[in-house]
Amino acid sequence: MRVASWLAALALMLAAGGAVAGTRPVPAYDHIFLIIEENHGLDQIIGNPAAPNLNALARQYGLATSYFSTTDPSEPNYIAMLAGDSFGIADDNAYYLHLLDKPNLMEQLDAAGIAWKGYLQSMPHRGYLGVCFPGRCEGVPDVSALYGTKHNGIVYFRHNIATKAERNKMAPITELAGDLASDPPRFGYIVPDHCGDMHGSPPWCGDSGGPGGVLDNVLVSRGDAYVGQLVAAITAAPFWARGNNAIIVTFDEGNGKAGCCDAIPGTGKVYTAVITSHGPRGLIDNTPYNHYSLLQTIELAFRVGCLGFACDSANVVPMTPLLETGK
Repeated sequence: MRVASWLAALALMLAAGGAVAGTRPVPAYDHIFLIIEENHGLDQIIGNPAAPNLNALARQYGLATSYFSTTDPSEPNYIAMLAGDSFGIADDNAYYLHLLDKPNLMEQLDAAGIAWKGYLQSMPHRGYLGVCFPGRCEGVPDVSALYGTKHNGIVYFRHNIATKAERNKMAPITELAGDLASDPPRFGYIVPDHCGDMHGSPPWCGDSGGPGGVLDNVLVSRGDAYVGQLVAAITAAPFWARGNNAIIVTFDEGNGKAGCCDAIPGTGKVYTAVITSHGPRGLIDNTPYNHYSLLQTIELAFRVGCLGFACDSANVVPMTPLLETGK
């Protein structure tokens, strides 16, 4: 489908309002990779020439056009994606000030014997528990860093960092290429650094500036190129064509106040695309979803139960249409 006609179809779908999610169950999936970007609403990405890769993926595979964040600022959104609740956290403080004795997706996967791994860009080494790197991101003076735990939901849960073996499941993203070539984990949690995720982090890259402005589009372009590289590497890996595999690309929060699905207000709609090995192509899904829906979908795909608001099937529905395989 040409870009102009696809955007026209998207506009009609958005004007039509919410659709009803499919009633079929989420298929079992062999591998799911989650890539999380930062601080841009759906309307800052779709149709933006600075984001050609994200737009191409949305056109070719599947786009959730009514996917909302759950809260503000970044940190509680990352926590919500992994536990179905932000537990009242409403800041970006160091993880050790909010260390949670709560179940989360990683603990569910461990219990089910499902291998997982976090890939964190600019993390200096496996199991790193510093709040940021490089530089100083706390105290006076502080220095903006490339890697920050406020964008790494894994470390907020005591189970995930209690032992060296668990901590070592968090690794620099440089390990991804080798894992893809051999035996990748069934769940991969991928977080680019502050320059690769469209957040911005001086002095290493510029601030975002105003939405749609020159500085913002520089960040969008950089993040878009990096997501394109990640998706290309995963889909070219030997495992990709075998079985059911997916990549979900989403953003932590947008630039509004709208929300849904047990999280009102949120911070507006954010870009969320689902790339599958054998799933739908060219799908525009206007069903209301949010980060609780994302968690619910991953849990159902791996058959590991549910957590928090992801258990509320009356108000939170899985992203089934975007993952259906026809099998």
